[in-house]
Amino acid sequence: MKATLPAVLIAIVALAATSSAAGPWPADVKGHVPVKPGEHPRLLFRGSDLPALRARAKTPEGQAILKRLKVTLNGGDGASMPANLGMKGKASKDGTGEFARDPAGKTFTISHVAGYGFLYQITGEKKYADLGRKAMDASLAGYRGRDRRYSFKAPYGALRAGPSLGWGALGYDLCYGGWDEAYRKRIAKVIFDYNEGRNMSLAELVRGSRHFPASNHWGMQVGGGAMALMAIAGDAGIDQAKIDKLLKESEKSMIRNVTEGFGDGGYFSEGDGTGSMASHIIYLSAIHAWKVAMGRDFISPRPNVRWTALKWFLLTIPQGKDMRYLRKGFPERGGYPHNIWARPDGVSGAGYFSIGYEAVLPAQRAGIWGFYHKYIKDWDDKNGTPWDTISPYPHHSILAFVNTPFDLKPVNPAGRIPRCVRDSRHEFYGFRNRWKDENDIVITQLVRKSPARFRHGPDRSMRISHHGKKTSWGSIPSKATVWIPGADGSAIIGSDKSCVAIDFSGASGADGMLVMTGASTPGEGPVSAGGRKFSFKFLTAATAPTPKVQGDKIVIGTQTVSYKDGKIVLGKMGGL
Repeated sequence: MKATLPAVLIAIVALAATSSAAGPWPADVKGHVPVKPGEHPRLLFRGSDLPALRARAKTPEGQAILKRLKVTLNGGDGASMPANLGMKGKASKDGTGEFARDPAGKTFTISHVAGYGFLYQITGEKKYADLGRKAMDASLAGYRGRDRRYSFKAPYGALRAGPSLGWGALGYDLCYGGWDEAYRKRIAKVIFDYNEGRNMSLAELVRGSRHFPASNHWGMQVGGGAMALMAIAGDAGIDQAKIDKLLKESEKSMIRNVTEGFGDGGYFSEGDGTGSMASHIIYLSAIHAWKVAMGRDFISPRPNVRWTALKWFLLTIPQGKDMRYLRKGFPERGGYPHNIWARPDGVSGAGYFSIGYEAVLPAQRAGIWGFYHKYIKDWDDKNGTPWDTISPYPHHSILAFVNTPFDLKPVNPAGRIPRCVRDSRHEFYGFRNRWKDENDIVITQLVRKSPARFRHGPDRSMRISHHGKKTSWGSIPSKATVWIPGADGSAIIGSDKSCVAIDFSGASGADGMLVMTGASTPGEGPVSAGGRKFSFKFLTAATAPTPKVQGDKIVIGTQTVSYKDGKIVLGKMGGL
């Protein structure tokens, strides 16, 4: 969305993104032209998109990404296979540390076929399709590549099988036109007949037969299975009746991942690092493919999918000058915290921008784009990894090339990305006052205990990052029946036992003000008014303001605090 939206409209867009909507899920994409049998490419883009993509390849931005893509393929010009294909043999277990730490492009990966296929699509040069065939042959021969757990043949478990199959299927889609008919029929059948052992057939991956949505394993399975299904649908030699049946099951699986694993606010049952795996390794790219190939939109009808991407930008306050990792500025919870914002380390924590652009609403995309420009762009430019291509995996460079919104003006995320969120399934809350600097305020609380494999929570207090400090205070009530979000990140949350107000209006004289009633809190307060006690916490780098009682109200600066109909009332709130 290039044009600047009026302030009120932006606020309405932001608030709408926090609530569920009626209507079918997924929704039909208006004007979608069904894919014809044998039509490729089809997953991340269609043939009709190629003229625009090839025009992008002539721009400085496109050339920079293609240069990085070639580096991820062979360390240089992308015109050969990488020097090291990795080992063959038994699959590696988790936690064994058997990961290549060598420079990008030295060692084979699960997305090398796709990388060469993308160069074939952009340049039209058959030599790249031929390299894609060599890479596919290496995959079929069982070479394990950079991360020995991931492999087209004999992967370590269904969670590794899904991405290995899915990114291999993208390679098939992109190389299709440059392969002879016999070879592409062979590969289509290999994908259709895929079965690498327990719960690792194509059908089982699509259904998520191994584990369940609250496991980080599940999104990787169903996402990879979906990508493979859509890659071969309608192609020669394939049982289309079986594909059609599995596509219907895939639709259900894609929704289950974000309703039973994630909630409507993007929180994941096992926590943040595990959630990154369940969303970003391949699931969100499969959501993108559903839209392009099948004309089915999982993103617009409900907030669930887009919050798996938006939460990283809502809750992160970048710190320091090294933008390789942003984990320090994110309020981590649950399993595998090492995956959080692990941009350079591989598949589990990379591509939050290049993937996220296509997982949100158009207005929100410009906000993510603005976040990237403010915090990340200069670091990436200096380190030769432009536009979120720091990952050594070729598919992240492909996604950056296809998805990055170069035609949009980067804008401050405020007004585009909602500044408060409630995940009603997991009782998780997040609030932010602005996107400006290290003095921004982010408040989070997981109110309910997660019963998943990586059990965690509940947080006893709100966790607060403000003005470069971390603290905690008060508590959001469990099973809140009052939820009044404001466009500026302020909110009222209450139950019959207690109520909390978060005020980011600045009217109190502090950047942030927290008010709680109905439960005792340590420290500042309480102040009595109207027969009720209120406790306060001021988030400021300056001297905290002093609350003053005026009748049944409390006045702080130009802000007023009172209590009515079972909830705290702020005189100024919300920005609407």
